[in-house]
Amino acid sequence: MIFAGVDPGTDTWAFASVNEIGNLIDYFEIPAVLVEKDYVSLFNRLLRNKPKLIALPSGHGMPFLTCREIGNREIFFMTLKDPFETGPLRNFLIYARSFCNVITIPGVKELLSISESKKRNLIDMGTADKVASAFFYITRFPGFVLVEMGRHFSAIIVVVDRKIVNGVGGSVLPGLRSNGAIDGEIAYLLSKYSKISKESIYEGGNLERSIEVIESIASYYSRKHNVPIIISGPAKDVFPYGIKFQLPYKEAAVGAALIANAFGGGYYRKYMESVISAGNPLSYIDIKGWEKIVSLIETL
Repeated sequence: MIFAGVDPGTDTWAFASVNEIGNLIDYFEIPAVLVEKDYVSLFNRLLRNKPKLIALPSGHGMPFLTCREIGNREIFFMTLKDPFETGPLRNFLIYARSFCNVITIPGVKELLSISESKKRNLIDMGTADKVASAFFYITRFPGFVLVEMGRHFSAIIVVVDRKIVNGVGGSVLPGLRSNGAIDGEIAYLLSKYSKISKESIYEGGNLERSIEVIESIASYYSRKHNVPIIISGPAKDVFPYGIKFQLPYKEAAVGAALIANAFGGGYYRKYMESVISAGNPLSYIDIKGWEKIVSLIETL
């Protein structure tokens, strides 16, 4: 049996296929800018190996939806964008849901191993690809703090006894090319006199500040749980701390394939407890004015 997974990176998308015991049998990458036009041929290339199950790129995550359960509302939850607006992730999901051997995977927020108190009024605790990266290392180590250093975004995932117990996502942390969380007063002034857009969070960046904040948080959880810090991602070499493995593939793509293996009854099913999940990225939000967002979702 073959299982496949996809990592929708900012610069490149990676596609991995593993066999029943988790050995990598196929891997390729493509520039992200080509995905929006070439999503059909890319997905069809995955199908060449006749996978039993494919773990789809899932954005902010949705827990193990099958093809018939992926509608416009679910695509909105994963992308947090207009489900009718064209884009690489949306286009890929629309095409992929016409095949029955696909599943979505959760983000950190949907995991039941995370306490509800940590989820309240947060969305990005780590996207689905960060869960996939963590799952890759969960199959190898029982506990660690994973620092995923992307070229744009970074994230921190805390794993204890092979369970993800906390996470800080890329739209919160300052990244190499992203501002991350915005000061509340700046957010107020922008919303009142200009506007806040995805670009407000996703552009900018501060290398020195990014490393300082990430090192502080990662070191705290490493000491608290007595676990090592593992650094992954395409920009891991800019981070001067932690354990780094030189691998010829993206951990998130292989990790997604291993999640498909686990869900599909392969060798890695013994790790399925690590990704038991429910809900959606917008659960547990009770900020004043949020009822307008709830009303919008009801129309989808």
